[in-house]
Amino acid sequence: MARIDQINSFCKVVELGSFSQAADTLKLSQPTISMQVKALEEEFGADLLHREGHKIIPTEDGRVVYDHLVRISGLYEKARQSLKKNRNDFSGSLVIGASSGPAEYPIPLILGQFKQEHPKATITLQAGDSIEIIEKVANQTIEMGFVGTRRRDGNLIFEPYLQDSLVLVAASGHPAAQKSRINFEDLQTIPLILQQPGSGATINLQEALSRVNLKISDLNLLLELGLQDSVKSAVLAGYGATIISELGVKKELESGQLKRIDVTGLDLMREIYVCTNRNVPLSRLAASFLEFAITHKHM
Repeated sequence: MARIDQINSFCKVVELGSFSQAADTLKLSQPTISMQVKALEEEFGADLLHREGHKIIPTEDGRVVYDHLVRISGLYEKARQSLKKNRNDFSGSLVIGASSGPAEYPIPLILGQFKQEHPKATITLQAGDSIEIIEKVANQTIEMGFVGTRRRDGNLIFEPYLQDSLVLVAASGHPAAQKSRINFEDLQTIPLILQQPGSGATINLQEALSRVNLKISDLNLLLELGLQDSVKSAVLAGYGATIISELGVKKELESGQLKRIDVTGLDLMREIYVCTNRNVPLSRLAASFLEFAITHKHM
């Protein structure tokens, strides 16, 4: 029967995509991690991981096994923390998720400060698009997620966390950046690079456009890329403009690498939500971090 240390090692390798990073996080040697994963593969009679380039990824069997074992690991951690509830002990593991906007700012800063105050805690941040992070909360593979959209699901709770705005931005040398303000009808003439359909920014943009009787297909869509970083790279290279989370381009706007173009007649304000699972109480560590994140969200 699989041991909890084997389960934890396997889950950490899947989450980090690396045996060495998993070893560093769990404070074990890399050979120990490898042996534990090998023992787990022998237990299940299947190859659970394989190498793709420089990254370790789960096989099809490995993804199935991970979806179950990560819940076991989480339940074990909550049981361990529950015995410490009357002590001032914040050791333990916390895995949270964030969509690309809040994953850029402010969540990493908040996590860093929380870690300074609770050095025994092991904290992992998983970034992805909003739909992906919401699904992980629903599947109980992470305890909470900071996302830019909601979905109708009686098992999930979405609490408003932070006000954000989508902004139209372009590299300072791009023709679109020569104007500081445009009308929403003019938006259709600007070559745009947008995030993938599952991102909160794209979902929010669709909702904003629908309020003025427009659709994504009405725009001059040049490229549709993955997450926020790939979109920013293409825009910074001057290939087009984008509509993106203001939180996600805070540094680039402040440095002048990107220029904001206001769009009149289009409401691009949005809410960032904290998503949790109604059926699973937060661990003591997660509840403490959420309270800390609410207090420090404007840092």
